[in-house]
Amino acid sequence: MAFVLENVQVVTHDNATRTARLAIADGVVRAWDEACPSDWPKEDGHGLLLLPGVIDPHVHFDDPGYTRREDFPHGTRAAVAGGVTTVCDMPDTCVPPVTTAAALTAKCAAVAGRAYCDYAFWGGVSARALENPAWREEMTALWRAGVIAFKTYALSGMDTFPHLTYAQYREVLQHAAKLGALVGVHAEDAALVAAGMAAAVRPATDPRAYAAARPVAAEVEAIRRVGELAGELGARLHIVHVSSGSGAAEIARLQRQGADISAETCPQYLAFCSNDLARLGAVLKCAPPVRSEDERRALWSHVGNTISILASDHAPCTPAEKETTDIFNAYAGMPGVEVLLPFALTYGYQAGRLTLQALASLLGGAAAARYGLAYRKTGLHVGGDADFVLVDIERTWTVAGADLHSKGRLTPFEGVPLLGAVVQTFVRGICTAPGDPPAPARGVFLRAQH
Repeated sequence: MAFVLENVQVVTHDNATRTARLAIADGVVRAWDEACPSDWPKEDGHGLLLLPGVIDPHVHFDDPGYTRREDFPHGTRAAVAGGVTTVCDMPDTCVPPVTTAAALTAKCAAVAGRAYCDYAFWGGVSARALENPAWREEMTALWRAGVIAFKTYALSGMDTFPHLTYAQYREVLQHAAKLGALVGVHAEDAALVAAGMAAAVRPATDPRAYAAARPVAAEVEAIRRVGELAGELGARLHIVHVSSGSGAAEIARLQRQGADISAETCPQYLAFCSNDLARLGAVLKCAPPVRSEDERRALWSHVGNTISILASDHAPCTPAEKETTDIFNAYAGMPGVEVLLPFALTYGYQAGRLTLQALASLLGGAAAARYGLAYRKTGLHVGGDADFVLVDIERTWTVAGADLHSKGRLTPFEGVPLLGAVVQTFVRGICTAPGDPPAPARGVFLRAQH
C-alpha cells in the first residue's frame, strides 16, 4: 500500500505549523513534501493537525489472567480511538507475572493477533521473583528478549507481585546496572504507608482518608531511597506515575546530582486533587492517590522538564470493584488510554502550559528514546513507522464513559469537556478505526533495541 497524504498541518517548532504532505509505503514514511512521488494515489488530510502517534508506556491490559477488567482487544481499541499507536503493557497484572522469559513467551502468545495497535512489554522483578536463585539469569533473559524495562514496587498490594525492600533494591539495581537495563519504580515507602494505614479509621466514609494514609512524604521517601541507590550504583531509573510536586522536586534534585533518572506523570494527577477525591469517591481512587491542590499545581511546573513523559496508567476494573462503602476496599485504578492525548491537548496546549512541540515529545518522542523503541517509532522521520494521528484541535467533545472502548467505563473525566478530538489514527500507514466491527487487529510486538 502506497499513498501520499496531502493537506495536513505539521508542527515545526513550539506552536508553529505549516501545510505539508507525506508519502507512505509498506507502513513506513518514505518522503515529505516535494520529495513525495507525484504518481502515487492521494488522500486529503482536510487541513487537520497531524501529530506523531502517541506512545503510552504505562498500561495494564490484564491479559492473560484478569480479563474481566480489561483485555488486549478492548484496551488497544481504546488506544487507537485516542490516537495511541503503541502501548507498553505492565508485567504485574497478568497471569503469570512477566518475571521470567517463559512468562513473556506465554504473554506474547496470548495476545498475538488480538491488538489494534503495536505493543511492547515491561518485564518485572518482585520479592517473589527473588525467591528463585536464578532471578538474575531471568532478568538477563528478559532483557535480551526485548522487554523495555523492569517494573518494581516499593509498595505493592498484590500477593502475586510483592514489593521489594530497599536491601533487595540494591541487589536488583546492581544487576540492572550490569545489563544497562532501565528499572521502573512505583514509589511509595512501605513503612510510612503502613503507619498511615494503621492510623486510619475504618470504615472510611470520607475518601480523603485513603489519600491521608498514603501521604506525599511516602512518595518522596521512596524516590529518595531508590534514587540515591541508583545514583550510587550507576543504574538507570524511571519513576512511574509521579503524583506530587514534592515528588517531582526530589527527582529534580537527584537529576542535578547526576543520577540517570527519568519520570512520568498521568492525567489524573494533573487534573484532580484530594477535594475531587472527596467529591467523586472510588471512581478517582488510584495508587498513589491524587494530592492537594498545591501539589497538583507544583506538579505541572515540572512537566516537560523534570518529568519528560505523560502516561495513562490505564487500569480499569469492573463496576463491582468500585462499589464499596469503605474507600480502602475499592479497586485502585481507572481507564485512561483513550483520553490521554485529548487531555494533553486541552489541559496542556489549549491552556497554554505546553507547546505542540513539547506535547509531541511528552506523548511519544521521550518514551521511544528512553524505552529502546526509537529504531522504529521515530516521530515520523523518513524510514520510521508511519504512526500518526489526525486531530481537530477546534472540536469540543464531552467524555462519556459509556462511549469509551475499554472494558472499563467508570472514569473521573465523566462529563468533562475536552478541546481537541481525534479524527483518524494510522498505525504503520493503515487507518485503524475503533468502530463495530473493528478494523483487523494488525498490531505487532515490538522488541526494545538495547
